[in-house]
Amino acid sequence: MILPGPNTNTVKLDIETLQENFEKLGTIFNSLREIIFTIDIEKGIIENVNNSIEILGYTKEEWEGEAFRKWPLEKKKRYFDLIKHASRSSTQASSQHVEFIKKDNTACIPFEFSTVVFTFKEKKHLLCVLRDITEREKLMIELELALINERQLNELRSSFISTASHQFRTPLTIIQSGIEIMDLYLEDIPQQKRIPFQRQFKRIEGEVQRLQDLMNDILLLGRSDAKRTPFHPELLDFVAFCNKIITNKFNVRYSGNRQIILTVSGKEQPVLFDPKLIGHALENILNNAYKYSEKGNIEMNIQFEFSALNISITDHGIGIPEKDLANLFQPFFRAGNTSEIEGTGLGLSIVKDFIDEHKGQIFIVSEEDKGTTVTISLPLNTNLDIHAE
Repeated sequence: MILPGPNTNTVKLDIETLQENFEKLGTIFNSLREIIFTIDIEKGIIENVNNSIEILGYTKEEWEGEAFRKWPLEKKKRYFDLIKHASRSSTQASSQHVEFIKKDNTACIPFEFSTVVFTFKEKKHLLCVLRDITEREKLMIELELALINERQLNELRSSFISTASHQFRTPLTIIQSGIEIMDLYLEDIPQQKRIPFQRQFKRIEGEVQRLQDLMNDILLLGRSDAKRTPFHPELLDFVAFCNKIITNKFNVRYSGNRQIILTVSGKEQPVLFDPKLIGHALENILNNAYKYSEKGNIEMNIQFEFSALNISITDHGIGIPEKDLANLFQPFFRAGNTSEIEGTGLGLSIVKDFIDEHKGQIFIVSEEDKGTTVTISLPLNTNLDIHAE
């Protein structure tokens, strides 16, 4: 009986396949940009090194088989300690920042040094990977410088806006005082001759007030851009807060046929918000509602939901063209149908910044010639970051 022997062709094919795979792995190993080498932990000898060691000006032969003798002398102890620490660790990979000096001492190259311990034939080895991070560090330095420059520009802009605002306020105050003094002198002039002066004084007062409002908006915008707007949230009765704004600043100012009608739905509860910021936001939106509508009441609805407070303000005025809706929160942007109405285009930009500070959202739905609804959504049961500038 003759037993079948091994298939010589199959064995030969397996050996060729293994050899081909080994050569392929070797090609990949030497083609990697990272410097990769292994260390026999017991003997402290560098074993396999790939061709990328040439980045440091060494050849493979200068590193393989060496017991760290070719490592930079002034860094040798540090690397020994690093290797020892890595070799005592578990099989989990670790990573550190190190610097290697080139063989010719012409440059010091920063690397991300990653290591992992593995076992082969019951012997522990250390796999080391050096990734050149020169470009990354250069980019980080550039980013840091850019951030410093941006911070300085923000500070300069904020300082300029603050100074300009105060410089404008001084002459405006003088103009306002001058008008009041001249108005006193008009008391001795006959009523008929007094009317043209009073009409002109009223126009001047209106323009002074408009410039003061513009300065206030620019100052608020500058502080908001520089993230210097004071933010002091308080737990308050939101409905009572809104009623006070409506009563004191709007319903007593406008005629009886144009009132703000407030409705409340849902289970009322105290709300954490900054009264100054939210007060400014609501007043701006309500002012816009009056400014861009001539007839009808303004509708304001406060809705308490489980996790959010929604405030909707609706007017029945000129509305906003659809093409302009996407840009409403950009500073100085004004809708195309508002050119004949006074305004700066800063209001909604500032309002959005104040709502963002509360981690809230603002939405605008509008149709030209039919009206606009602005909705503010503020989170409930949420801890806001309380800080003071």
